[in-house]
Amino acid sequence: MARSLAGKVAVVTGASSGIGWEMARQIAAEGGKVGLVARRAEQLHELHKLITEKGGTAVVAAADVGS
Repeated sequence: MARSLAGKVAVVTGASSGIGWEMARQIAAEGGKVGLVARRAEQLHELHKLITEKGGTAVVAAADVGS
């Protein structure tokens, strides 16, 4: 049985590229709200724009989770 992500909230670290980017994009595409976290703010804002233009919900927090 597949679970719906609609209305769920996920925080994705490493969202500025690779697996993190794709995971955040897919969560948003399935109706989840996504917190985008990574060091590279420019890429996060690009992903934020992509998600919101498709009707998704996302917020950006540029941060180094290793610090």
